[in-house]
Amino acid sequence: MPNKLLDLFHGSPENLQAASVEIKMRPEVQAVVLAAGPGMRMTALTATSPKCLLPLATLPMLAFPLHLLQRAGLEEATVVVAAGEEVRVSKVVEQCGLTINVDSAPVNTSTDPGTADSLRHILHKIKRNVDDVVIVSSDLVTDVKLQDVLDFHRAHGSTLTALTAPLTPPQHQPAPGPRTKPFTSSDVMVTESESGRLVLVVAGGDYDHTLTLPSVRSSKAPLLVSTSLLDAHLYIVKRSILEQCLAKESACQDMGSFKAEILPYIVSRQFQPHNKETGPDEDFESLVSQYNTSVVVSRHHTSASFSAITCYAYKHQGLCVRVNTIPTYWDINRRMYSLIDKVLPGLSEPRRHPSAQIHEKAQVSEDSVVGAGTLVSEKTNITSCVLASHCRVDPMARLSNSVLAHHTAITSGCVVENSLVRASLNHKCVLKNCIVTDSSRIQEGKTYINEILEATPEFV
Repeated sequence: MPNKLLDLFHGSPENLQAASVEIKMRPEVQAVVLAAGPGMRMTALTATSPKCLLPLATLPMLAFPLHLLQRAGLEEATVVVAAGEEVRVSKVVEQCGLTINVDSAPVNTSTDPGTADSLRHILHKIKRNVDDVVIVSSDLVTDVKLQDVLDFHRAHGSTLTALTAPLTPPQHQPAPGPRTKPFTSSDVMVTESESGRLVLVVAGGDYDHTLTLPSVRSSKAPLLVSTSLLDAHLYIVKRSILEQCLAKESACQDMGSFKAEILPYIVSRQFQPHNKETGPDEDFESLVSQYNTSVVVSRHHTSASFSAITCYAYKHQGLCVRVNTIPTYWDINRRMYSLIDKVLPGLSEPRRHPSAQIHEKAQVSEDSVVGAGTLVSEKTNITSCVLASHCRVDPMARLSNSVLAHHTAITSGCVVENSLVRASLNHKCVLKNCIVTDSSRIQEGKTYINEILEATPEFV
């Protein structure tokens, strides 16, 4: 044993202190934020902006998972973004007063890569000296303490831990736009009722009206089958297992989605015979028996494959929402006045920014959010609204229960009710329950109800 190491065991105070510092500074966790998704369920909003940069109140969506990681003590995160958006994404940290370092990793989204494809693209960025990798979607808004999830993961010796929460319907319904019946397809999760061990996962959309559950080898603990849990798209995975799943010659090499394919695969491996993986990481014992029958493997040998896998669901009872549809985007924006202290604790983001200019004769309700540089003119009436940064509301305009994106101007005389506006209204009009992303669709003096006023398909 080296002398320095012997000194540590001898209990020298100076060396013990140094050892303690070294242990504390060891990077045990690495974070990856998946932010390259095009937002296919909300194309009316994402045709001109990446989903991860859509504003929630006055902040870009990406700020919320980054703040979640920062609160847990993580100092850096790899953010997977669509190629060409690296600069805009890197500016989020400075704009929002965050301290976490962001390493932007661009991916080509023209081929519509899945989340597993994106992870393969940045696999070389995963550090070999970390134990676990935190994978989180850029559209997650939650008040969970990530440190609690990490503690749960480690206390259970978990290979993979998934954040879940009860599914809750939006509080502010209906969302703007045409009245359509929403398509819902719930995830199916089977867990051990007491321990929370994850036994089976089937992604919503991967089954018809009837789902036959295969038999699983588990403990005698009662199983809970649920279709009312939200998979929050936050996973803590052992680095070694993640690397094996993403390897070129692994059984997962053709899987494009982490949630729908790789997650169920890892969970299913808990109950395979001997719980071991074959292939490029072929079991050591089988190689020994094949090439040298005289060698006896020590009972202390442990394989680096899928042995002793355990997967758990961490069930959070607080706020947990994936902002990946127009109804959830609308609902979170409308609720942000009351949620901002819960989801961004410690981050100074006033409901009315000091640089906003609100005329003394303007009427702005207390539950409205007004962003930086926004100008509200006299004789305006604003009730229960979110005005992002650098908006302008001209005199005699009336807004209620609506959300305005950054740099949106509302001309005099406009009436906007229960609408989501991402383009300036340069003509006097009436909007009720509408989504506006293209100014040229607005005509002087017209009334629009339950419409999506967006650019034509040819333009997009």
